[in-house]
This record gives sequence, structure tokens and C-alpha cells, in this order.
Amino acid sequence: MLIEIRIENFILIESLNLSLDKGLNVFTGETGAGKSMIIGAINAGLGGKVSADLIRSGATKAVVQLVFAIDNPSIFSSIEDMGLDLEDDLLIITREILPSNRSVIRLNDRVITISTLKSLSDLLIDIHGQHEHQSLLYPRNHLKYLDLMGGESHQTLISEVQELYTEIKRVQLEIEKISDTESGDINYLRYQLQEINTLNLTSEDENDLEEKYEYYKHLELIFQNTQSITEILSGDQDTNVKEMLQTVSKLLNSIASYDPKLENYSTQINDVMYQIDDLQSEFRHYLDGLDVDEQEMFETEERMNAVNELKLKYGKTVHDILVKRSEINDQLDKALRRDEILDDLNKAIVSARKDYIEKAKQLQSSRRVLKEQFIPQVVKELSVLNMESCQFEIAFVEKKLPDGEYRLSPNGFDDIEFMISTNLGMPVKPLSKIASGGEISRIMLAIKIALAHHDVISTLVFDEVDTGISGNTALIVGEKIYEITTNYQVICITHLPQIAVMGERHFLIQKDLGRTEVIELNEDDRLSEIARMLSGMSTSHTSRQNAREMLVKAVNTKHIMEKSNV
Repeated sequence: MLIEIRIENFILIESLNLSLDKGLNVFTGETGAGKSMIIGAINAGLGGKVSADLIRSGATKAVVQLVFAIDNPSIFSSIEDMGLDLEDDLLIITREILPSNRSVIRLNDRVITISTLKSLSDLLIDIHGQHEHQSLLYPRNHLKYLDLMGGESHQTLISEVQELYTEIKRVQLEIEKISDTESGDINYLRYQLQEINTLNLTSEDENDLEEKYEYYKHLELIFQNTQSITEILSGDQDTNVKEMLQTVSKLLNSIASYDPKLENYSTQINDVMYQIDDLQSEFRHYLDGLDVDEQEMFETEERMNAVNELKLKYGKTVHDILVKRSEINDQLDKALRRDEILDDLNKAIVSARKDYIEKAKQLQSSRRVLKEQFIPQVVKELSVLNMESCQFEIAFVEKKLPDGEYRLSPNGFDDIEFMISTNLGMPVKPLSKIASGGEISRIMLAIKIALAHHDVISTLVFDEVDTGISGNTALIVGEKIYEITTNYQVICITHLPQIAVMGERHFLIQKDLGRTEVIELNEDDRLSEIARMLSGMSTSHTSRQNAREMLVKAVNTKHIMEKSNV
């Protein structure tokens, strides 16, 4: 659910913060007030095309931020599959539009690509009106709508087909890799394996060899410094630590009887002197034990150089080299058993294709059953929405190659497209080529009612759903929009009072001193706005009375609808 919209310096909007609720959120305003800017900003936030022209004059950038509350497990799963994280079940999309015509997109402060944003937005919101985010205009989405009608067994078929398709592609790729293996590749793999195995590397080599190499590399410095330390501790140099501490001890002893604290300090100094004696002995013993094994030093340096050469070829660490050795060994094994493995893979792909075709045909049959359920429901709702003469069909096209073989895809063998005729007697044609903006919104409204209990998308935006309608049709459309709020959050921009009165929250879009503003209306201001929408001019006593009656009737209608849904 979209819970917050923040817009800065977007066209005529200087700064706007909107908090939205579930249910029906209506937006109204006079022509030219900037209603389209709200939808335009949402579109931009969801990955729509942007340019520097969208930046308000005098500003350095435009910002759109959309905050969604996520509570659907399937959306959680999809977001995780994208490698994205949520904070407190909130998904915050922020898009900055720059003067260079470029933009920066962040999800919960993490920069993401435009393709990731578009994939994400398809899960969150549907926008219907004169805008690019109309999912109904794209046939690729029609199959998704039909599949949503299916129950658990249908969804299982979809998953099985997708998994088999993925397996077929994986095996095909493996076959291509092994088929490309030549005798020269085998010789090169053997050379690589021998080069790595010569050193007999183990996982301990990373630290042990490095430590031994650094020891021999700095052995002279170790000798010099430990010798100097021993001399300082023993008093063989001008700086005699022991004599200085003895002096400190004498001074303390001469005054210790005057303060118990000083006696404690005196004891501590004596302990330090004993410790220095022990350290002096240990350092001298360490020096006596320093012995240069010339052969080991030479072998360590040689081995370190050899390992570094391998790192240049096979990885930055010994662990990387060992992993690469395992990969090369596996590749060599496959190359040597090329014919045997190819035979197994070809058998596997034949089996997988057979299973895929079987499941894909079952999915085809299931979709045709869903078609017979889906079409009457949509036609029924279209009739209620005053589109009685509308014919709605679903065209199936089987995916086949020129040779007649099935063309495999993650979605099975079906391509479908919604076909429609809005005039009696006219043949059905692709929906995207016939329907107007207002008709598309009503068709989508009918589809969403049919899918109300199946859809994962929780937010619908209707812009111009009321285009070309009035009177009783407008009342019905308003009631139908309110009806789907049982399952969806709805944002509706309208110029019809019949729809506006059904809203649970009412926002007014207005222009003030060249800037577009949005304010939420209280009860009295809402009455005035409905009256203005009725009269088309300044309100009068009559228009306010009519507005009051409409609002009361809307409340009663909503109560009746809510009771019928219980």
C-alpha cells in the first residue's frame, strides 16, 4: 500500500507531502490546477521516462519519493529474490531528476537500476489513464491477469513449467560448453592443473607461508632491534633502565613511611625491576636462538614468488587458487569424458523437454478453462459499468517455430491478448488499438473486480476513469470503485461529484501564485468542493444543498455495501 508521497520541485509543485490511507482516496480540482502532475510524479517514481523539463524553474533537481507498506508474503519473496532488503516492512523509493536528463534511483538508500525499479513497481501499483504505466495496454501483462484467476493447482503448473524451462536452458548451456571442448583445451587444462599442483598448496599456506616469508625478509631488523633492547635492559648502553628504576626505588623508600600509598608504589616499582630482569633474560635467550637457515630462507622466497605468480593467474588468495584448481579438475574430467557426458545430457534434455511439453499442455488446458470463467465475469462488470454493448474475448496464439515445433518459454506455449469491441456489431480487435483512456480505465476496473481476490498488487490509481460518462453511469462507477477498496487501496483523480462523494479521504488540487498545492479537505470544505463540481462555478445555496444530499446518500450506500460484504 502506498502510504506517503513526497514531491519536491516537480514542474509546478514546489514541495508536497501526502499521507494516504487504505480505501478510496479521491483527488479533485479545477481544470488546469495540476491534477496530471500528481500522476506524472507517481509515474516518475515508478520508473517512467523523465527529463530536465520536469524540474521546477529555478531548482537544481526534482525529487519524488514513494513509501510503500508491504504486507503480502509473495511480494516479500519477490523483493528478496531481487536481492533487496526492507526496513520495518517499508519500501522507500526515491528518484532524483537531474538537469542532465539523468536520474538517481534509491531503494531504502541503496542505489538501484531503472530495470530493477520497473520490475519492482509491477508488483506494487497499477496506474490506469492517459499514462505510460497502463499495464492493460501491454499484451505481455494479459497472461498474468488470466493466470491470477487460477487456484493452487494452476499456480503449481506455472511453477513446474518455469522450473522445467530453467532446467532445459541450463542443460543446453552445459551441452554447448562441453561440445566446444577440443583436444587443445584438454592439454591446456592439464597444464594449468600441473602448474597449480606442483606447489602442493594447502589452505594453511596463506598465513603460514606469509608469516615465514615476512620473518626471513625482516630477520636483520629483528636481530638489530632485539640486540638493542637487550643492551638497554641490561645497562650496556648509556640509557640504563635498571639503574634508573633503582634510583626511583631509593627515592620512594625514603618517603614511603610517610604515606601508605607510596609504600604500594614502592612495591610496584620492585615488581617492575624483577620483570625487567626476566625480560632481559628472555631477550638474551631469544638472541642466542636466532639462527639463519639459508636453505629454508631461499626455499621460502622461491615458494612465495611461485605462489604470487599463481595469484596473478588464478586468484587473489591461496583459497581462490584452490577453488580454481577444483574447477579446472572438474572441467578436465568433463572434457575427458566428453562423449559420455554429452550422451547423458542429451538424454536429460529429451526427458526434460518431454516433461515440459506435458506440463505446458496441461497449463494450456487450465488456461482455457480459466478463460471461460474470466470472460463472463468481465462482461458482467462491463455491463454494470454502462458498457452493455461491449464484447470481450481472449485470443490465444500457440508459440511455435517455423518447422512446427513448440517454442519453449517460461510461460508455456501460450501468448494471449485481450480483444474487445465497444460497439455492437463491430468485430473484436486488440484492446490497445480500440479503447479510449476512459474506456480502458473502466475495462481495468471490471478486470480488477473479477480479480479482486487473486491479485497481489495492492494499490490502484485511476485517472480519467470518468471520461465520457455522467449521470447514473457515474454513480455506478463510483460505487464500483468503492466496492474494490475491500481488496485494494484506490487513488482516483476525478472531475465527477458522483465519484468524489464515495471517497473516504478527499484531497483538493489547486494552483496558488503559479504553484500547485494539494490539501486534504475537512467536512465543510468538502461540501463546498462537491457543490463547485455540481455547479461548475461559484457555489450557491442550491448546489450546497444538493452536495449535502449526495454526501449523505453516499454514506448510506457505503454502509449498505459494507453490510453486504460481511
